[in-house]
Amino acid sequence: MTNPLKKSEFINYIQGLKSFQDPKIDLEQYQTDAIATADLFFHIAFELNDLSDNLIVDLGAGTGNFTVAAVLLGCPKVISVDIDSNALKILKENVLELEITDKIHLIQADLREKDITNEILDFKEEHFDGNSKIVVVSNPPFGVHNKGADIVFLSQAFKFADIIYSIHNSDKKTQEYLAKKIEKFGGVVTERATLYLILKKTYKFHSKKVKRIKTDVYRILNKKKS
Repeated sequence: MTNPLKKSEFINYIQGLKSFQDPKIDLEQYQTDAIATADLFFHIAFELNDLSDNLIVDLGAGTGNFTVAAVLLGCPKVISVDIDSNALKILKENVLELEITDKIHLIQADLREKDITNEILDFKEEHFDGNSKIVVVSNPPFGVHNKGADIVFLSQAFKFADIIYSIHNSDKKTQEYLAKKIEKFGGVVTERATLYLILKKTYKFHSKKVKRIKTDVYRILNKKKS
């Protein structure tokens, strides 16, 4: 896949997106910064070639950084899933501003309670051929305020995705825990790469204006779908 945008241009687009107006701490709502978004999606698109001709599912889409990123780099259709109607409203404003609404399908769902598998599989059958894959890209809640929230996202993804990209805390305990869960779900990790996130002061309890956090991005193949 050839690169339609310079990385600097891509970053400018992402930085220009509207973010959360009233972020909810119980949902661990943070906007993934533009540089981390660029690093991740340029890797997915141009080094691993997992973007072109595939259906991307932005699981926990928030205000749409990953959704817009996928479209900017050539993804034909993106399904954006989030629990929060306010976040999805801002996402709609962002894609409307960029005139890419025809490429986006929104699902509002609480993944703890609703199985979105059939809606996603039906959408893929309608818009893609049999050679296309479903690729999930997710920066889930890390489970700081709701233990196990990240595993809820992973378990949903394994129901329909061929390939899963998921961001998690980078520490030995988390790595060992995820290795067991991923194996149990029927996945194999083909890559675990470091990604640094820049978190701006979002909540009152944050003491620093900016914090740099080391995370791991997992690329997981779903053996049940292969």
